[in-house]
Order: sequence, then C-alpha cells, then structure tokens
Amino acid sequence: MGVLRAGGAYTLIACEPAPAGARLFDMTGELTDIPSRYSVQVGKDTHLDLSPSIGHEEMMDSCFWRFMNHSCTPNARIDGQQVIALTGIQPGEEITFHYSTTEFAMAEPFDCWCGSENCAGRIAGFSAASDTERARLRPWLARHLLTAGPPASNGAPESAAGAAGP
Repeated sequence: MGVLRAGGAYTLIACEPAPAGARLFDMTGELTDIPSRYSVQVGKDTHLDLSPSIGHEEMMDSCFWRFMNHSCTPNARIDGQQVIALTGIQPGEEITFHYSTTEFAMAEPFDCWCGSENCAGRIAGFSAASDTERARLRPWLARHLLTAGPPASNGAPESAAGAAGP
C-alpha cells in the first residue's frame, strides 16, 4: 500500500495486485469510545483512531487505513481490524470503502459526490440509511452493524413489518 498526496488530498493506492477476498492489511491504532472525523468504528462502542503521539511519517508508513476514502461503490471492506479486497485491485488503483459499512452514526456526515450510479448522496452512517441502502450494504457490513437496530427517525420509508434490520 502507498499513500499518494495530490492537490492537498491524500489517497491510499495499491502498490501490487490483490485478488478479491485478499487481506490487504491490518488496521492498527488506539481504541477509543469517542468517535471522530478520522476514526473508524470497529465495535459497537469502539472506534480505532490514531495515537496522539504518532508522527506524520509513521502515520504515512503504518496507518494506511487513515487514508482510505469513501466510495458508494467500494473495492474494499473492513472486517474487524482487517481490510479485505471486495474486487480485484490493480497497482495504482485507489483503495476505498463505504463509510456507512462501519459507522452506525457518522461523527461528521457529508454529501458524497463519488459519481457512482449507487451514490447514496448523504453519508451519515448506517443508522441514517434507507431500507434499500441497508440491504445493498449488507454484504459489506462490519460485524457490529449486523445486529444494529432500526435507524432513528430519518424520514426513510419503513417496511410493513417495521424497520428492516441489516
């Protein structure tokens, strides 16, 4: 993996090919119960973040996960603290994951402009996803979201039997 900086933005790219299903790398960092803009939720009430003592160079060399951008059509997913390829990934290809597959509620929701035909528009976490989007995300969900309850009132239509769980 390598971190590319272009135009002030960071991107995680593959340096060698990886087949679908391959473990790309393990995520390391400090476990916390406080979500942030840059943390990744890895458990029901647990987030992975950077240690305040980590330097920029160390972050670039060992905390690859910190530079994975969002995509509504990702090529990777997070399983525990492992990053797994969803598709075959070629050298130079950006490695992305769908933020709502790990985050129940985003610390800082944002409008997505990924351009995918599956673009969800507003990324606010799994709890804010419509029933249709939840069903689409299900194969990529982190374990802690597989048992997540129904979303808070988000204006999304509910199924006849109530909110569809993941």
